[in-house]
Amino acid sequence: MSNVIKNPRNGCALHGALQTVQEINGAVPVVHSNAGCGVVNYLANQRFSGGASSYSGFSIPGTAAQERHVIFGGASRLREQIKNTIKVQKGDLYVILNSCESAMVGDDVDAMTREIVEQGEPVVDTLVAGFNGGPHYGYEQVLGDIFKSIYEVKKSGLKRESNLVNIFGIVPQKDPYWQGNLNELQRILTGLGIKSNVFFGTEGGVADFVNAKNASASIVFSKWGELPAKILNEKFDIPVIYRLSLPIGTEKVQDLAEAINKVISLDESLVKDFLEKEEHTEKSLLFRVRDEIFELGLSKNAVIIGDEEQVIRLGSFLKDRLGVVISSVVLIDSLKKDEAHETNNEEVLRTISENIYKGIDQKEIDEIVSSSNVEVIFGSSLERGIAEKLNLPLVEISYPIADKLILNKADAGVNGAISLLENYITVVKQYDERKKELASSILKEVKGGESWRELSQKKSFLRQSNLITELPTREYISAQR
Repeated sequence: MSNVIKNPRNGCALHGALQTVQEINGAVPVVHSNAGCGVVNYLANQRFSGGASSYSGFSIPGTAAQERHVIFGGASRLREQIKNTIKVQKGDLYVILNSCESAMVGDDVDAMTREIVEQGEPVVDTLVAGFNGGPHYGYEQVLGDIFKSIYEVKKSGLKRESNLVNIFGIVPQKDPYWQGNLNELQRILTGLGIKSNVFFGTEGGVADFVNAKNASASIVFSKWGELPAKILNEKFDIPVIYRLSLPIGTEKVQDLAEAINKVISLDESLVKDFLEKEEHTEKSLLFRVRDEIFELGLSKNAVIIGDEEQVIRLGSFLKDRLGVVISSVVLIDSLKKDEAHETNNEEVLRTISENIYKGIDQKEIDEIVSSSNVEVIFGSSLERGIAEKLNLPLVEISYPIADKLILNKADAGVNGAISLLENYITVVKQYDERKKELASSILKEVKGGESWRELSQKKSFLRQSNLITELPTREYISAQR
């Protein structure tokens, strides 16, 4: 009998590919699947995203394959849908997304794509089906397939730009802060004298994909950006700069600048001025909360649940800058079917925590948290249940986040470091305030004449007062006599 996964936070490869294409300005997704795939993705994510993209929910073009298409093949239905989509939806690029049904039936999606391309339409396809892996895998595969085909349908000259880079590894929607992080990264690179193709969101689009071949380097910020960077390297000899994670704080921004400078010559005076301004901003803002950092005791024992890149980035910042002790980390990246993306960064992760787990089953994650003896949880909204059960503060940093709207907020760069600290301090303050309110409500129920010994014999009182110390309670009882 197969195991049941409780509250899985990741969808399938098709969902990851769809979410990726949805965030490319000028791109139109065409889903070759039954009517449910696109809608299920929308329903699963509508509470957790930073708003809806241009093509989402019931507005996603798709073949809505029926039983007869599964039995006899759906190639003709796909041809019809592509032509209708082009008539109705104006786009710079149409991306056909495969599904489990069409993959199992063996529909020749490539042939349909070539047929439309020969008619002069900008169409590419990706053959990754839902069962091939999770959404992170879908992200890298659809990018890889776009880069394999786009230069045949969007022809342009090759003109290398000495200060242009491609950015890979930030997965749209699967990182709650993806839009803000892209903008923050673009701001940092601009400050270093570098232009960037970000591909997604408010600043990216199909034009970035066309222009990617002209870049002087590709910067990969997580294991999920390796494939598209590799393809561009093979096709156009674009060097790849591998980073373990996005930078957070001035020190990591400086490390990024040094890595770029090994491939692209940077203006030393420009870089120096920019880093000095970043350092001044960071120190000034951190100085304002120096008292809170010590008074709130932010150097707590913690567990982090998130993607590998998030764990490395945020874990190192919390550990090195705030003295947080990371008791355990749980990596929730979905692996592809053959698990070829097993982490190669275990040595780095070991510097953050000795206890490294991988999992997506909420029951298992809750058990890890329960056994880790921690004082604060850095995770997602799915950890709220265990946080309430253990009476611990929860700082939401990973997907899914249900109770906040995140449109353009970053948790990377200097602004992201400040934002993370703001979030952490706010959660701890709110937690401490709830403790005070609970203590007050409990103590108000104390009847005059009851001694501490009499009260301590009441199990219900013991359960309620586990958040407060004995001394304040004794003092309060004495004052009532």
